[in-house]
This record gives sequence, C-alpha cells and structure tokens, in this order.
Amino acid sequence: MNQILTPSNLLDYKDIGQTANAISGDTKIISIIEEAQLTDLKDALGDKFYFDLLSNLDNPIYQDLLSGSTFNYCGVSYYQNGIKALLADYFMAKYILVVNTNLTGFGAVIKHNNNSEPVDRNSLKDYSNFQLKLASSKLEIIRYYLNSNTSKFPNWKNNSITGESTSNRRFRFRKL
Repeated sequence: MNQILTPSNLLDYKDIGQTANAISGDTKIISIIEEAQLTDLKDALGDKFYFDLLSNLDNPIYQDLLSGSTFNYCGVSYYQNGIKALLADYFMAKYILVVNTNLTGFGAVIKHNNNSEPVDRNSLKDYSNFQLKLASSKLEIIRYYLNSNTSKFPNWKNNSITGESTSNRRFRFRKL
C-alpha cells in the first residue's frame, strides 16, 4: 500500500509518547495509519482524487498539498496544513481509542501499571471527537486549496462541487 504518512512522519504532527525508532516497526501504528487512510481520507477526498493522489505522491505539484502551503482563495490568504496533517488527525482519532488495548489469545486486555491509572473511556471518546473536529477544520481549508487549484488537480474537479461522500456506506439505526 502507498503510505501517505509513515510512522516517523507522524511524529512531525502528533506526540504519541514514543520515539521514531520505537514506532518505525510498530505494526499497530502502521495498521491504524492504513485504516485511517483507507477509510477517513479516502472518504473525504473521493475515490478518484484519492487514487490520483496516491499515484502522484512524488510529483512536485502535489508536495504543497501533502505538506501544507499558503494560498489565496476568493481574495483571502489562507494556510492549509496539508494532507499529511489531516491524516495524522484521523490517525489520532482512531489511535487514542485503542492505545491501551491489546488483543491476546485470551481476548482484549488493557495495560495497567502500579504507578498509573487507566483513563476513563468517555474521556478518550471526547479526545477522539476533538481530533475529528480538527480534521474537519483542516479538510475545509484543504478543499479551498483544491478548489483554487483545479488546473493543477483536474481529478479534484469532479469532487469539489457537491462535497458529497463518494462511499457507498449505509447506516442503519436500531432501537435499543
């Protein structure tokens, strides 16, 4: 899989309490980055532009989009943080919910130490929701950037007008 954000890049955007060497081979972190990329980022950008982005990760035209830049849109100067920062927020929203949980042969277990106490699950959900709100704000500015640069990103043109999700996800509400 083409990774937009690597574990070592992640540390440029989020403090997860580990060093670059410690997380470089961490399969839990790598899988959460991939999950955030495949679900949240793909849904936010739309299939066509998402795959266009993946095929142009080394293209110089896409570097400002990936890493952040200043731009003008409708006469106002903006700064967009970049797709990597957006993906880091999506990652953090998922990671915070599973950071202390490990799947073992005996089921899911939570880490405990003598000198620490687990954080309340509701606090973790609140933090996760906060990360999603940050991501939403960043995505809004990134969309302004893409809309102001449709000549650079012709595959975005099909996604920029409606802002609708391109996924086929369906939600079902059930009575509890």
